[in-house]
Amino acid sequence: MLARMGNLRFPLTGSRLRLPALFVALAAAAAAAASAASSPREVVAAKFAAVNRHALPEIILHYAPDAIVTASDFCAPRKGHADIERTYRGIFAALPDAAVDVQEYVVEGDNVAARIVVRGQFKGRTVSIPIMNFFTVSNGLIVRTGCSTMADVPARPEMAASVRLGVL
Repeated sequence: MLARMGNLRFPLTGSRLRLPALFVALAAAAAAAASAASSPREVVAAKFAAVNRHALPEIILHYAPDAIVTASDFCAPRKGHADIERTYRGIFAALPDAAVDVQEYVVEGDNVAARIVVRGQFKGRTVSIPIMNFFTVSNGLIVRTGCSTMADVPARPEMAASVRLGVL
């Protein structure tokens, strides 16, 4: 018996998709989504759509294997899929209902700036975190990301610990 995901077919064991096949299915779907996204803006928009679905494997596959991620609240740049996964696991742990609202894109060649607001519940309180993201896209993958929160973190004591720990 085969399961279908778009034009892809995957073997089923009983009524469940086998775990390795599931990972391959997710990876193939993410790779197809990345290759289908022809412009840098579309690549970044597809990454944010995956973030809103909390689709961690798909998020990671929008990045090059050696992608570099910097942020105003990171102690050091993060590099590669493992660090990107750690970053998003931390975000989803701190904000289990995290959602990104893209306010604006500015594109120049392979560079994309995105003004976003991340919303969610943090320790029972609704938070909205304005962020500027800067992406460089090459061959359909994000190779560099830099971000800076536009929030006054010291004025948000409920967020300060997460920022200091590098979760946000």
